[in-house]
Amino acid sequence: MLAPEINFDGLLLRPWRAADADAVLRACQDPVLHRWAPELPWPYRRQDAEHYVGVLAPAELAAGTVLGLAITDERTGELLGSIALHHPAEIPEIGYWVSPWARGHRVSERASRALLTWAFTEQGVERVDWKATVGNHPSRLTALRLGFRMIGERPATAGTPAKWLASLTPGNLTAAGTDVPAPVRRQAHTFAAAHPTLNAGTLTLRPPADHDVPAIVECRSDPEVARWFGVPQPYTEADALRHVRENVPRRWARGSEAVFAVVDRGDAYQGSVDLRILPGETAVGEVGFLVSPRARGRGHATAALREICRWGFAALGLARIQWRAEVGNEASRRVAEKTGFTMEGTLRQALEINGVRRDCWVGSLVTSAEVVP
Repeated sequence: MLAPEINFDGLLLRPWRAADADAVLRACQDPVLHRWAPELPWPYRRQDAEHYVGVLAPAELAAGTVLGLAITDERTGELLGSIALHHPAEIPEIGYWVSPWARGHRVSERASRALLTWAFTEQGVERVDWKATVGNHPSRLTALRLGFRMIGERPATAGTPAKWLASLTPGNLTAAGTDVPAPVRRQAHTFAAAHPTLNAGTLTLRPPADHDVPAIVECRSDPEVARWFGVPQPYTEADALRHVRENVPRRWARGSEAVFAVVDRGDAYQGSVDLRILPGETAVGEVGFLVSPRARGRGHATAALREICRWGFAALGLARIQWRAEVGNEASRRVAEKTGFTMEGTLRQALEINGVRRDCWVGSLVTSAEVVP
């Protein structure tokens, strides 16, 4: 296979050279790169870089299994990253990484658009696939900007993390400069980072931790919580551990939901509050909250709800945050109204709790409204 040299938008995509080893070595010291490409050797040594640019990449190119190219600055020749089409003779799969010193300039997007244009127009490729580890929001953002359609998720197996999957056909490749809606960008940047800790006055909103488990079990075993939230009973320590160690991190990685433990100044668990992005509605979120029986009546739910709504508008770029509760849940409604939610009405049979369809109230906050201080 002959590797092309492609000039596009200030970039030069070209075959790897032995002289690239120093720059590859420097780039591959980056922990972010290793987080999303665990197949890279660690620690990454000079012999690894020399083997890649001098042996592996040329061998894959000769065998026709991987078309791997260096991304360089067209003017200075500086190495900016790597891009490849895997098994190009079949249905190619694109992969890319960007050097730490080149990030923030949409290098992967520009290089991918150049290589995809070449593949579609000059090689007659009819489809290109993309995959990335769930949680790799920067790579996903690049794919979305290019026009890739997200088609699903490959579940995790032993030793292999879950993967997002997407595909692109020639007619859907976007034009240079195309961007995604602001909430999509905001959420990609937020969920790519570590789960934050928020200050809510005398309370703190932080990720749930193992030492919260006894208090979580106590809270979710409460008859009122079970009644209004449909929490399966009995609720055990194993359930709480699975929530803390698996459910919360998985939802954060997917960018679907942020779950916070609400704790007091002594870091004692008082309850929880969460904000999830509605499927297909990237600018709309929905809140949920619950307070431990022994912590009720102190304004904790209102303080936590107020803070997570502020965070949702600022960090996630939401235009609307909605609240729903089963008709009759007066305590939840009072909290929503104190926070500034406008009650919009009753949705019939819109909630399912323990297999039963139930009517619910719905209210909302929007970006043009003020959260009640």
